[in-house]
Amino acid sequence: MNNFLKRCLCAAAALCAACAPDTRETMVGLGTEAESLKGLSQIVEQFDSVPIEHGAEQDDGAEPQEEAVYTVKIESTALGTVRPNEIGHIMIIMFHGLDRNSASEPYMCTVAEFKNFLQRLYDEGFRTISLSDLINNNITTPAGYTPVVLTFDDGLATAFSLTTAEDRLVPVPDCAVDIMDRFAEEHPDFGRAATFFINGRIQTFQGEGTLAERMQYLLDNGYEIGNHTYSHARLLGASAAEIQSEMGRLDQLVRAAAPDFQMTAMAYPYGERPVLELRQYVLDGIYDGMEYHYKWALKEGQNGASAAPNRSNFDPLAVPRVRGTATAPTDLGWYFDYYSQHPGARYISDGNPNVIAIPESAVENLNLDSLGAKDLLVYEETSS
Repeated sequence: MNNFLKRCLCAAAALCAACAPDTRETMVGLGTEAESLKGLSQIVEQFDSVPIEHGAEQDDGAEPQEEAVYTVKIESTALGTVRPNEIGHIMIIMFHGLDRNSASEPYMCTVAEFKNFLQRLYDEGFRTISLSDLINNNITTPAGYTPVVLTFDDGLATAFSLTTAEDRLVPVPDCAVDIMDRFAEEHPDFGRAATFFINGRIQTFQGEGTLAERMQYLLDNGYEIGNHTYSHARLLGASAAEIQSEMGRLDQLVRAAAPDFQMTAMAYPYGERPVLELRQYVLDGIYDGMEYHYKWALKEGQNGASAAPNRSNFDPLAVPRVRGTATAPTDLGWYFDYYSQHPGARYISDGNPNVIAIPESAVENLNLDSLGAKDLLVYEETSS
C-alpha cells in the first residue's frame, strides 16, 4: 500500500478517536488498496485537485509511476462538532506589566483587565501552551480547542516578582504570575504557560530573591524565559557585532543563572528588526567565544495574529504577536470580536500532536516541509 495512504488512514483513525470516540463510520475505498481496509473509521478518496503529491512505493528497477494524491474525506457525523484546522491562527499575546487601577501606557493593562482576558480566553475555547511547544510543533491542545501563547516583555515586577511568605519565596499578590497560578488552580484544563522576555537590567523581576531564584521559580512552575537583548536595544541600525553583543550577553546571563535551561526565542525591542542582511544574527551568532542559537524572533504587537508553523507563509524571523489590550484594531479585544465573526480563522486542534489535520480548502496554504514525521490528514466535510 502507498505509504502516504497508510499514514492518512492511521491519521484518520486517530482523529476519529480524538474528536468523536463514540462515533464510528464504515470505510469506503476507491481502488484496490483501500478495499482491504474495511472497518476503519473514515472515507478515503483519491482525487486530482489537491496539490499535495507523494510518490507511491515502487519495486527496484520499476518504471517511475505518476505520483498519487490522496485525501481523507470525513463524514460530519464522525467529527461531531470538531472541525480541525491546524494551520489557522494561533495568537501569541504580548503583555508587559499590570497597573492597579488604570493602564499607564498603551503596552500595559490593569489587573482587572488581565483577569478578564484570562477568563474570556478560557470561556471562548483557548488553552495555553508553551512557546517552546509551539516552536517545536508539539501542540497537545485537546480536540476542538485553540492553543494560545502568553508572553511578557521587559521583566517588569508587576509581571513577576517574589516576596517571602511562611519562610518561602512566593509570587507577589496580583502580579501576573500570581494571577495565572491561581487561575490555573481554578481551571486546570486552561494550562499554565507563559514566556518572559527579559533584558540584562538589574531590576529584572525586581523583588526578593536573587535573579537565579526568580528564574528558577518560573522554570519550576511551567514558565519560560526569552531573550529581549541585554540593553533593550534598538536593532534597526545595529551592526553585526552590536547585534551579537546584545543577544550573546543576555544569553550568557541566563545560562549563568539557569544553566539547565535553553532559550529558544527572542523578541525585538520596540518591534525594530535589524536590516535584512543582518537579521539572521538575532537567531545565530557568537559573542565572547560562545555561540547562541534561537529558533524564532517575535515582533511587537499590533501586527496580527500568528499563523501556525505549518502555514506556507510562516516566517520564523517575523513572528507576529497580538497586543494584550482592548483599545485598538488588531489587539486582543479586537481579535475576540473578529473570531466570533470568523471562527474558521482560528487554529482548531484535532487532539493528536502527531497528526496535522486540515480542511481541503486550506491545502494551498500548507507548508509540507514543516510536517517532519507527522501524519497529514486532509479532509472534506460532507453533510450527514
